[in-house]
Amino acid sequence: MNYILFHIPHSQIKIPKIYWSICLKDKEYIHNSNIFLSDYLIDDLVPPRVHQIKFKYSRIFCDVEKFKDDKREIMASKGMGVIYTNDSQNIITNPTKEYRNKIIKFYYDKYHNKLDKRVTDILNKYHKCIIIDFHSYSDQQVLKLFDIKNAPDICIGTDVNYTSIELRSFTIDYFKRCGYSVMENYPYSGTIIPNKYIDRKKDGLLSIMIEINKRVYLSDKESFRKMDECINNFYKEIKIMKL
Repeated sequence: MNYILFHIPHSQIKIPKIYWSICLKDKEYIHNSNIFLSDYLIDDLVPPRVHQIKFKYSRIFCDVEKFKDDKREIMASKGMGVIYTNDSQNIITNPTKEYRNKIIKFYYDKYHNKLDKRVTDILNKYHKCIIIDFHSYSDQQVLKLFDIKNAPDICIGTDVNYTSIELRSFTIDYFKRCGYSVMENYPYSGTIIPNKYIDRKKDGLLSIMIEINKRVYLSDKESFRKMDECINNFYKEIKIMKL
């Protein structure tokens, strides 16, 4: 049975043409910022032949991990809500209301409808679904955003309604056994919940976020190989657990 779904929203760097109509920076600047903010090569760590859903565009263009209502999105105050007006250093766009509504309708909402359907299909088939919300980040990124200087190797994000005690404990202990430093909900917190189920508890649905510090998988080929083995074994162990 394969009821585990890897959610990968930030690994791509593709930017549609429509973006340049509201962009205030040149393409070279945006490209460099795009690479810096992307979860670079994180999708290459996903085990083969697993369920996965991936946003095919850059987060700098549309961040599907964020609430589309800025009043609910904590990062909107930093200019990094659904539509980034800021890249943590400079103002990069000036979107109109019409532009924002168009991006939400044709990119954000379509993606979340797809996520809702994928999760529902897995739940209907297996009566359970475990979402692995898969990300990476860098020390430089959290220093600029949050002035954090002691970021762990692995950040585990949890949700009070959708992360069971068993899943939380196993995940934290597993990465510690792999030799990595681990913190819960620091420097990032929470995990993706499909919009269809976000305001009500759905039996059988679990979600946990794994944020990997780029220093522990992009330093060299050996660090990447070690993390790849770690994630593949994590998947194998989760698959046989009774969660």
